[in-house]
Amino acid sequence: MKIDVAKFNFGLEGELLRLQDELRTQTYKPGNYRHFYVNDPKRRLISAAPYRDRIVHHAFCNIVEPIFDKTFIYHSYACRLNKGTHRALDKCQSFLRANQNVLQCDISKYFFSINHQILLSIIVRKIKDKKVVRLTELIIKSGATSAKGVPIGNLTSQFFANLYLNELDYFIKFDLKEKYYLRYMDDFLIFGNDKKHLHKIKEEVRNFLGRNLEINLHPKKSAVISIKSGVDFCGFRIFKDYRLLRKANVKSFIKRMRKMQELFRQGRIEMKDISHSLKCWIAHASYGNTYNLRKKLLEKLVFKASNDVSA
Repeated sequence: MKIDVAKFNFGLEGELLRLQDELRTQTYKPGNYRHFYVNDPKRRLISAAPYRDRIVHHAFCNIVEPIFDKTFIYHSYACRLNKGTHRALDKCQSFLRANQNVLQCDISKYFFSINHQILLSIIVRKIKDKKVVRLTELIIKSGATSAKGVPIGNLTSQFFANLYLNELDYFIKFDLKEKYYLRYMDDFLIFGNDKKHLHKIKEEVRNFLGRNLEINLHPKKSAVISIKSGVDFCGFRIFKDYRLLRKANVKSFIKRMRKMQELFRQGRIEMKDISHSLKCWIAHASYGNTYNLRKKLLEKLVFKASNDVSA
């Protein structure tokens, strides 16, 4: 257990009352972030807020997020109750079967490009309580070094990022009137049969994002393609009749298991932790046609402690 977590929980009641008083009197100030990099699968900067701030983030999301969730389009799947990766995959495959082509888009450096002022303006359309608005602004700007960007790692950042592109959802669904559209965070798809139309939509989307949200389409991950070659979405390559786990996901799993094997050998991790990680990956991988792949990978997995006589 981290020191800040242990310290807070040791005097839990007093700490919560102190935090409550700071929020009520508007004297609450976020603490300093801890920054580190992860490689899963690409290198990302993670910014971890102090434990007491994470409690505030959860409380904030519990109250504010449901207010906005009611306004989200049906086919927005990230970080929402009764949505998620697997339902997004199902809908993607359903749309894929009904069309010949797809415009696949991704936002360039999305979390680091979110404009604070634009985000706040979206929030204050619905939230009128000045104390909540002030707290929102504090959270948005906490850990920031410029007027753009929300830290990867915060629960609030996931909500803010999802909310920010709700503006795009409305533009595509109600202004452009596209029927076959779905989004998972900053990865979104528009299906259709007419390639020329999809190329036109791509430019409309590019212009909207730049003009209204000050963000850009990823130059290498935004293109109109035929569905015959499959669609990369939510960790899978999806075809009309089957789904394959992406190679990056498999490589990441192998790398994670090798690390766990070494930690287990050193006695720094328990089998229950390994089992939990395995079950989560198997549940996700099972959502594709991956029986043989899973069988092959799991057969090779062996965990031995350094004091194991059979090692």
